[in-house]
Amino acid sequence: RTIRNDNSSRFGKYIDIRFSSSGKLVGASIDTYLLEKVRLIHQTEGERNFHVFYQFLESASEDDRDEYFLGDMQLEDFALVNQSGTYDRRDMVSDVDMHIEMMDAMAIMGFSS
Repeated sequence: RTIRNDNSSRFGKYIDIRFSSSGKLVGASIDTYLLEKVRLIHQTEGERNFHVFYQFLESASEDDRDEYFLGDMQLEDFALVNQSGTYDRRDMVSDVDMHIEMMDAMAIMGFSS
C-alpha cells in the first residue's frame, strides 16, 4: 500500500497466467515494474510493505506459527511491517482471503510446500 493506492505496481514482476477450462496452461504474460527496494526496509506513514508479509502473518495457522517460530506474534511485532502503523487495506480486500487464493494458485501450478 502506498499513499496513492493499495496495490502499488512498483514491486517487481506481475505474471498473468492463463488456463483453459480444463486447466491446461494456454498462455502467460509478464509485466516488469521498478522494484522499490527502500520500501522493504522503510515504509512512509500510511503505506504498507509487500502484501505477502501481511497476508501470511494474518492467515498463519497454528502449525505455520510453530514451524516458523512465530508463536503469538502479530504484525505489530515485526519491524519489517510495523514502521508506518498501517496494517489494513483501503480497498477492503482481505489479506487472509488473498493468502488462501495465492496458496490455491500455487498448488494448482504444482508448487510444493
